[in-house]
Amino acid sequence: MDKKKVFGILFIIVALSILLRLININKPEGMWNDEYLTWEIAKAAFPKEFFEAIMRNCHAPLHYLYLKVWMYFFGDTDLSLRLSSLITGVLSVIMMFFTGRLAGKKLSDSNGLIAAGFCSISSFLIYFSQEVRIYSLLFLLTSINLYFALKTLDEPSKKNCTFFILTSLLIMLEHTIGFVYVFFSAIGVILFASKKNKFKKFFLTTLLIALIAFIPVGIFLYGVMFNQEYFSQWWAPFSFAKLAFFFTDLFSPYLINITNAPPLFMSMIYDNGVVNYGFILFALVPLLISAIFIIRGICSFDKNIKYFLLVSLGMYFTVFAASCFGKIVFLTKYMTEIYPALILLFVVGISAFKSKGFKITILTVYSVISLFFILVSNYSPVKLIREEGQRIPVVMLQSADKKPEDKVLFLYYPKNRFSKYDKTIEGDKNVFHISKYDFTFIKDDNEKMVDTFKNGKKTYKNVFLASKNKGLDLFLEKNIFSGIKNGDRFFLVDFPPVTIFSKEGMFNILSSEQKYNETPFLYLAFSYIRNYIFDKADIKLSLNDVIEYEGWRVFVFEKT
Repeated sequence: MDKKKVFGILFIIVALSILLRLININKPEGMWNDEYLTWEIAKAAFPKEFFEAIMRNCHAPLHYLYLKVWMYFFGDTDLSLRLSSLITGVLSVIMMFFTGRLAGKKLSDSNGLIAAGFCSISSFLIYFSQEVRIYSLLFLLTSINLYFALKTLDEPSKKNCTFFILTSLLIMLEHTIGFVYVFFSAIGVILFASKKNKFKKFFLTTLLIALIAFIPVGIFLYGVMFNQEYFSQWWAPFSFAKLAFFFTDLFSPYLINITNAPPLFMSMIYDNGVVNYGFILFALVPLLISAIFIIRGICSFDKNIKYFLLVSLGMYFTVFAASCFGKIVFLTKYMTEIYPALILLFVVGISAFKSKGFKITILTVYSVISLFFILVSNYSPVKLIREEGQRIPVVMLQSADKKPEDKVLFLYYPKNRFSKYDKTIEGDKNVFHISKYDFTFIKDDNEKMVDTFKNGKKTYKNVFLASKNKGLDLFLEKNIFSGIKNGDRFFLVDFPPVTIFSKEGMFNILSSEQKYNETPFLYLAFSYIRNYIFDKADIKLSLNDVIEYEGWRVFVFEKT
């Protein structure tokens, strides 16, 4: 293919990727929890507070360094922070063109263009190109690493080996579990590289030097990963449905397993006598097309295919095993590193079909379905609401005409979490919180959160069953009821995705040992806290209004 034509098509693909990622990028709901934590870490004073914040939140440091530099030049408005991910997202499209060219047995501009085109309309990549998180940069680093892996497999020169190892180190510095991908990637290069005798000595020597140099960082990451104040599985149990949602997330425009997927995959297809034709068309059809191409690509089984399979299956089943043992939540984004390799399996499969008309037809169908969903559907990656968006409750309080003398109690998040959107909140003496970071007073003032995370399911059951709670009574009397005057209001800011269960629902769960063991502790704790506070407020005050929007709810009580 003529070079001018190739780069002309690539220019159109890149322009499309920019346009799709700009749609609704400035989210009106503001940043949600993970985004806020990313910003909070990045803005911490360097180096002491910065690395302490990373250690507290079990993250690797590279993305936060990148974001800190970005904020220095471009500020920290929500739009600016999101643009930091858009830039890396668009660069990934360009990088996947060059990586895709190497995917087959011969250098192919067509493969590169298909890889870039796929990335430009990938809902998964579009979503994270609009989010203030690590995954857009992680995909870029992995696509660069994959480029040098393919170069090393074909020509294991000192240059290719060195850049492969350097980018591997960057992946480990970007993602806490990135070492899993790097491990299988290094094994793949060692096993499948051509001219093994030529590169073996240099590669292994360089790898050894890199590992020695990485020891201090490895110690740091070990401390981050095994930080005993953080346990992901306390809020999202593993379900086998997530194994399937992983593939629909990556190969269809329908995103399900971004935060927490339904427990049953079939419930998305057929539920209560209703067939979900939208999911069938926009999730299963693209997945079927992708599966046909990927299986066809696997059939060629050359050294590149073997490498792609090793790194993909290795990381996939490692995370699956860790999830089964409750060490990590099985979410699609946690395996971003294997997405470039899976895309290249898709690309190789397309090139393996000889019929040009067949390939054009199927790719057109795939692209039309994806683009239609992205541009039209309310479940599009550019329209998905971050229901935890922390501007929402601020706007709700403002719309309710909250007065300075009114009392406010935030559940689940600390009140300083909302100060980005209302700077008066953090210093307001009439605003309180019971956050997921410290609610142990409802059981024992001397208990630490680390004990609650570990043993809460066992030790809090009696608390949930009791009709009285001394800790909560003292908290409410001191901060809410004792200082409230006639005409003053009390705003209970509730987060329903966490406070799921009513009093009756809690009773049913507590009455069944099986149900209690299956239910995440976080939902039990905050459902109990919300129900208890609501009942107390309903006795002492009058419920005037209930305001609901997206993932938030505000109960408005008044002293009469």
